[in-house]
Amino acid sequence: MSALVKAAILTSIRDKRLVVSPILAAEQLGASSIDLRLGNVFLMVRARGLSDVDPARFAHSDGVAGDHALEQARRQKHERFEAPFQQKFLLHPGMLALVPTLEWIKLPPNLQGMVTARSSWAREGLSIATASLIHPGYKGVITLELANLGQIPLALYPGLRIAQIAFHTLDNDAKAEDMGSRFNMAFEPVEGNVSHGDEAFLPKNS
Repeated sequence: MSALVKAAILTSIRDKRLVVSPILAAEQLGASSIDLRLGNVFLMVRARGLSDVDPARFAHSDGVAGDHALEQARRQKHERFEAPFQQKFLLHPGMLALVPTLEWIKLPPNLQGMVTARSSWAREGLSIATASLIHPGYKGVITLELANLGQIPLALYPGLRIAQIAFHTLDNDAKAEDMGSRFNMAFEPVEGNVSHGDEAFLPKNS
């Protein structure tokens, strides 16, 4: 496995094997990465009626009643905001927001992506909660999990370069059944399913 340098990234984009669009300025391309910009949708995690994140709620939601209960829990947990360009969104200390990238990404079968925070923002206390691994074959926007680890609010504006993605070649192309992810073709941020694949370990009466 090896990382693509700028020339190889540009070649992959020209050959239409890799898509990162739109790229609005040459400054987005670094020596071995592409800067990613904030989109316009913010999902804020709020402590309201929902008291906890319970994997069993995801694992055993079946039928109309279960789906309704799960959707109600999601709406209690997340508050959705849309911010136009040049309007700031305040991320307060200790808060977590799910925000899409402005860019649409498409990876070929032989590339995986790694998303991290830009160091200039990290020094202000902004963290992408976990470095995001983007699977080969993924298509869609990337959801950034932004957390304010500092002690003062951070003003975020849609369109700002906030993260960066590096690309790594694989020894072999990924198989079709292994490519992409459950978030494929995402157009805006969605929460994950913390029970996926672990249902057998969770109680059925939660």
